[in-house]
Amino acid sequence: MKKQLLILSVISILIAAPTHAKLEDGYDTIRIVPAKYAKSSQSKSISAQQAARIVKSKYGGKVLKVSSGGSKNNPSYRVKLLKKNGHVISVNVDAKSGRVSGR
Repeated sequence: MKKQLLILSVISILIAAPTHAKLEDGYDTIRIVPAKYAKSSQSKSISAQQAARIVKSKYGGKVLKVSSGGSKNNPSYRVKLLKKNGHVISVNVDAKSGRVSGR
């Protein structure tokens, strides 16, 4: 039982160890290198759910559809809403700033 517990704890330590470790040339130490998967601060954008929430809070009604559009440098979302009076409106939401335009 103790042997199984030891094996299990060693495996869990190995799994939890950083995966981005790199052995320095000529040294017996390990240096942690941060992952380069994160987006830069310039390209942060809102999600489709956030765009729907912004439009719903501004105009009320029920969100029918959210579609992405725009260009790579200027992404946007098109949100269609069903208002309480039965009208369907469609607005654009800038994916970078969250600014709503159109109606």
